[in-house]
Amino acid sequence: MTAPVTAGLWGRLLAHGLDCLVGTGAWLLCSMWLAIGLWALDNPPRDLLALGLVLLAVQGLALALHIAYHVVLIGGCGQTLGKMALGIVVVRRGGGAVGYGRAALRCLGGLLSFASFGLGYAGVLFTTERRSLADWLAGTRVVWVLPAPAAPAAPGPAEMSPFGA
Repeated sequence: MTAPVTAGLWGRLLAHGLDCLVGTGAWLLCSMWLAIGLWALDNPPRDLLALGLVLLAVQGLALALHIAYHVVLIGGCGQTLGKMALGIVVVRRGGGAVGYGRAALRCLGGLLSFASFGLGYAGVLFTTERRSLADWLAGTRVVWVLPAPAAPAAPGPAEMSPFGA
């Protein structure tokens, strides 16, 4: 059995970009429904404080959607939609499923990396295991999904011959 191959910077970056597209689309859709709901109640924000609260609610919605997306998908199947598209999976450092607790820690580490202007992602560039701060906190790593070897197919009726040819 061969060891999993660690996913490099470009694969992870492209998967992150795809996840950003999915997340932005979901956030815009939910924000639109929030705005429609406010206006449907005939209660649009009329002063600066009310508008500030609506903007704060929209940003809180973005954070909640981000956390839910990453924790549910990585905790459940080890992949976000972007990682699925590229054949990348998040596993525990020794192998195995991540689980929801580690996925939540990994999401927290990603938020800390973002808050530190990307310094938490330096490990992806400079370490041999390509682990970011999020991976160090959660005890995970990101690897390529290797296809299982194909089993030889049984011959069909057209391929069988009474003479063995």
